[in-house]
Amino acid sequence: MKNFAIFAVTAILPTLSLAHYHFPHLILNGKVTNPHEYVREHDNGYMPSWSDGAFLNSNDLRCNKGSENHRSQPKTARVVAGQDIVGFATNVQAELRHPGPLQIYLSKAPGDVRDYDGSGPWFKVYQLGHQSGSTADPAWLTWGKKQFTFKMPAEIPAGQYLMRIEHIATHQPYKGREFFLQCAHIEIVSNYNGQAPGPTFSLPGGYSRERDAFFQYDSWAQPQPTVCPLPGPKMWPNDNNLNKIL
Repeated sequence: MKNFAIFAVTAILPTLSLAHYHFPHLILNGKVTNPHEYVREHDNGYMPSWSDGAFLNSNDLRCNKGSENHRSQPKTARVVAGQDIVGFATNVQAELRHPGPLQIYLSKAPGDVRDYDGSGPWFKVYQLGHQSGSTADPAWLTWGKKQFTFKMPAEIPAGQYLMRIEHIATHQPYKGREFFLQCAHIEIVSNYNGQAPGPTFSLPGGYSRERDAFFQYDSWAQPQPTVCPLPGPKMWPNDNNLNKIL
C-alpha cells in the first residue's frame, strides 16, 4: 500500500508541474539567472491565489503570500532603460497551460527595494493578451510559453523598483480567476527626467470584481466570447510592449 501511494504521487507530479507554476528566474539580456537570485520568494508554493474579495483586497496581491518574509534575500539587478531586455522565466521550464493575460508592472521604491512593501503606485510596462477574434485556450499568447521578456522603456526614471509579473488564468467556471505572480528587485539606470510614468494604480485597490470588465468575462459562456477585456491600466509609455514576445 505504501509503495502504491508513492507511485500515485509520483505519477501526478508532471501534471502538477504543468498546471501550477511560479516565476523564480529573472532574465537579463538573454541570461536566465538562478532561482530567487533577483526574485522574491513567497510562501504560496506552486499554488495560485483566487480572485475572491479577500485576496484582491490583501497586500498579498503585490508580490504573493508571504513575500515580505523574503524581501531581504534577493540581489538587485542593474537594468539600463531603453537598452536592456528583461523578463521572467518559470520554474523548471514549466509551460503555461492556462488561458489568460500576462502583465508586468513596476513600482518605484522610496529607497532600498529590499525594504519596500509595494504600497506605492504601480504602472504597467508589458502585456500579453490573445489573438484577434478568439479566446480559445491556444489563442492566448501565453499558451505554451515559459519565458516572457521585453525591452525596458527609456522613459523610466532612475531608481530601484519592484518588477512584478502576473498571469491571471481565466479557465475557472464562470467568472473565477487564478493569480500567479512574483516580484523581482531591479535598479534602473536612466537619464529620463520627463513626465512621471502613468496611469498608475494601487495594489490592492486597483482591481475590482464588480467594476472591471475583465472580471465580468465568462470563459464558459456559449458561444465563447471572441474578446476578453484586458485588466489594469494602459501601458506606459505607449503600447509598444503589447503582445510582443522577444
